Amino acid sequence: MMMRFIPNTRFPTPFCVAERIEYRVSSGLLDSFSEWWHMPVFVACIATVVGTVLWIYHHDAAEIPRWKGIPLAFLRIFAWTILLFGLLDIRRTAEHEITFPSRVAVLVDESASMTLAANTDSTTASKKQPEEATSRANVASNILQNSDFLSALRNTHEVSVWSFSTNSQKIALLPQESPSLSGNATDNEQHWQEKLLPQGSETRLGDALLNVLRGEPDESLSGIIVLTDGGNNAGVDPAQAASKVADTPTEVHVIGLGSERLPANVRVADLLSPPRIFPGDSFSITGYLQSQGLEGEIAQVELLEADAEAMIGASSNETPSGRVIDTTEVQLAADGELLAVRFDLDGLETPGSRVLAIRVIPPSADSNSGDNLEAADIEVVDSKTQVLLLSGGPSREYRFLRNVLQRDQSFAVDVLLNSAPSGISQDARKILDSFPVSSEAVDEYDVIIAIDYDWEELDPASIARLERWVSEDSGGLLFVAGNVFMQQWLTNRRFEAIRNLHPVELRRGEQLLLTPQLAATDPLPLRFSPDGNDSEFLWLSTNPIASQTIWSEFPGVYACFDTAVAKPGATVYARIGRNDGLGMTREGPIYLAGQLYGSGTVFYAGSGELWRIRAVDSTAHERLVTQMVRHVAQGRLLRGSSRGRLILEKDRYPVGQSVTARIMETTSGTQPKLEVITPDGQRITVPVASDPVRAGGLQGSFVVTSEGSWQIILTIDDTQRERTVRRIQATLPDRELIQPKLQRKTLSQIATATGGLAWFPRGETLSETDITKIAAILKDRSRTEYETGENDKAFKKTLNTLLLGIGFALLSGEWILRRLAKLA
Repeated sequence: MMMRFIPNTRFPTPFCVAERIEYRVSSGLLDSFSEWWHMPVFVACIATVVGTVLWIYHHDAAEIPRWKGIPLAFLRIFAWTILLFGLLDIRRTAEHEITFPSRVAVLVDESASMTLAANTDSTTASKKQPEEATSRANVASNILQNSDFLSALRNTHEVSVWSFSTNSQKIALLPQESPSLSGNATDNEQHWQEKLLPQGSETRLGDALLNVLRGEPDESLSGIIVLTDGGNNAGVDPAQAASKVADTPTEVHVIGLGSERLPANVRVADLLSPPRIFPGDSFSITGYLQSQGLEGEIAQVELLEADAEAMIGASSNETPSGRVIDTTEVQLAADGELLAVRFDLDGLETPGSRVLAIRVIPPSADSNSGDNLEAADIEVVDSKTQVLLLSGGPSREYRFLRNVLQRDQSFAVDVLLNSAPSGISQDARKILDSFPVSSEAVDEYDVIIAIDYDWEELDPASIARLERWVSEDSGGLLFVAGNVFMQQWLTNRRFEAIRNLHPVELRRGEQLLLTPQLAATDPLPLRFSPDGNDSEFLWLSTNPIASQTIWSEFPGVYACFDTAVAKPGATVYARIGRNDGLGMTREGPIYLAGQLYGSGTVFYAGSGELWRIRAVDSTAHERLVTQMVRHVAQGRLLRGSSRGRLILEKDRYPVGQSVTARIMETTSGTQPKLEVITPDGQRITVPVASDPVRAGGLQGSFVVTSEGSWQIILTIDDTQRERTVRRIQATLPDRELIQPKLQRKTLSQIATATGGLAWFPRGETLSETDITKIAAILKDRSRTEYETGENDKAFKKTLNTLLLGIGFALLSGEWILRRLAKLA
């Protein structure tokens, strides 16, 4: 028994599934019949009951008129019919018709190589200025946002948008377009484009294909469309991944971006220089040249001291004014290889800010003059960095660190030891008996280093002076955790301000893990985060590759304070390696971290074991100590305007990374203006908003979208009388520079192996013809499934109530008629 009601159709759910519901009414008793003879027996039973009722009433009502007997018989038959309906177990069930639309995954490359020019062959290179050249990321954006590409796909399929570089992730799911849904774009549809930024340090195309295959429904995935230059440099081989995709019905179609023929060009790819030097100190500046099509050619390289004011707002293709300090000739390397050009200087005598630039005078075949110069800011500091070294006792970390700073003529070191008796002799300028007793005395120092210091020696007023010195006077603070005094002051609520200064969460009850006293025999290596690898002050050599090599040879540490949570706004540079069975958190305890606290800089080390680096390279330890101290001292050395300070976390950023410029105001009633000048000379105004982490502070954020030298200008008032200029260097990762060309062969092989096709647009977007072809070859793999829902309990209850009421009325009516007819 079945009855169908009017269907109910829903709009697509957030999972892009269309659902249609129909209601089926059936009998539980009849549905349970499984043999051929069940139904005949059931019908025979019903006929027997009806015949019996009629026979009884025929004899029972023989002595009364027929017009009275017939209603009595029908009332009894109707009562039995109601009983029969109850026996049939009538139920209503919802039947769902679920339609899964066909899906297409669009995989977009967001690695740093996508910032390179899209079409740079020799026929077009001379027609466009560098600042007008369209990047590969812009071409991808044009295809996705400024063409009918997605609309053509969404006429038949829903579109899943993925991004990939080092990792791959789904950033949007766009439903199939239909007239009933027009004008109802969701936030998901409107804002996913903002997530496509070329910022990855690697291109893992093979991994991305496999992740899409795992993350999308096999039955509905019609195809994968990849927008990339094909420069795979890490992870699974794309050919291997394509062979796995070929085992499925899914096709991979490729839109290759870039050019196979790069024009003859030499450029200054990177520039390394010390941010601060002291008068007369010798130092070196290293520029890295990268060339294409000019192998073996001779180029002249100049080191310039440019005019600082003239360089503000100047693009990299403008010739700066200034003097030539040194010049050399070099033979250019093979295509894509980096050639280091080093200039050694005896020193700069006059204190103040300088702008040093490296300029290459290329061979005549060079096609782009806009990338021949890079500049860097250098601060010549005429005063020593004043350091106050606090320590709970004369530990190894204290002795080695003090000796390094004492030997360096750019530091002046005073010491304060908790355990030192009065009159003790130490290799330092001054030995203090207590913490400085006035704000003026504290302000004499640029950096305070605290190695497992007993903060219970400080009264509340001294702690408040320390906090103000960091937050308001740009003091630099370096904490080194320990296992002697740290447990004591952590349990005291009086030292909440000290805990707040740390960039990590210090909770009472945590302790130092794996101390040598606990018989830990194997060291745990340090695992650096991307921020740690990019931070120059943690480099143990002049370049990141050599630094990572030295760090990899460092066996590790035996102790670390057990905290794995960084505070909001803090940066984690390194964690100790995981080791099963030692009770560590999943990510591992934080070993190196830092934060900007007000206008000051705070750095944290999880234990006093940095001296162990001496076993690998004693000069590396000295370099690390001096760089860390100068890093936390940068707020004091670069305080800038007396009415506002511009604070940056570092001077070098990978392309695609967000830069947060923090502004600490010292005067109320002013509205600072923050501007950014890109390497090609474009001036961008950065919105300034309240700092969500630091009360009273302001900040502005922007993304470095291309490599080169970026200038950040903070203007306190409109008269330009007080402004601070900082220069940062945006660099492409080395891996992304290895294969700058379009890998047409690789991409064509991926498409062919999976049954797809490859397109290589020459313009700034896809043509309408190509868009139509791509949409036409993607098969519609939508499917429909049916699912039976639960029984409608409300319907069952209502039906039973109705049957009970009717049965009661029929039996009552029969009883009344029988009494009137004087029957038993």
